[in-house]
Amino acid sequence: MKVEKKKLPIELRTVIDDRGEKELSIVKQIGQYAQRGNIEVLTFMESSNEFGNVNNRITIRPGKVNIKRSGSIVMNQQFMEGKQTECLYRHPYGSFFLEIDTKSIVHRPLGNNREGKVVIVYEVRLDKEETRRHHLTLTYGGKDK
Repeated sequence: MKVEKKKLPIELRTVIDDRGEKELSIVKQIGQYAQRGNIEVLTFMESSNEFGNVNNRITIRPGKVNIKRSGSIVMNQQFMEGKQTECLYRHPYGSFFLEIDTKSIVHRPLGNNREGKVVIVYEVRLDKEETRRHHLTLTYGGKDK
C-alpha cells in the first residue's frame, strides 16, 4: 500500500469551557503528513517558552484519534467516540491523571482541493476533580496555491 507524505500547515485549536469561563489555545505549525489507506498521521514540533519543545504525533482513524506528545510534555491521549479513556499528562511541574469522555468525532480527510479537518467534543476530568468541556478543532493542508 502506497504511503503519501508531504509537508503542510497544521492548526490545532482547543477551547476549554470551565463552567462558562472559556480558555482558547491555538498552535500553528508546518508539519509532516502521511496517509496510508484510511489512516492519516500528522507530526509537528511545538515550541513553548514555558515548557520547551514538544513533539506531537496525531493519528486519525475512523472513529478514533490519538494524540501523542513527547519532550518536555508527555502524554498519550486517545479519543474514541462514545467511550471513556484515561491518560497521564506529565510536564516539568508535575503530573495529572486525565479521564476523557469523547462525545463526538467528526472527520473530513484531506482532499485534493480541501483541507483535512477533525472536530472532537469531549469532557475531561482532571485528577478526579471538576469536569471541563473541551472542543478541539484540527485543520491541516488546504488548497494548493
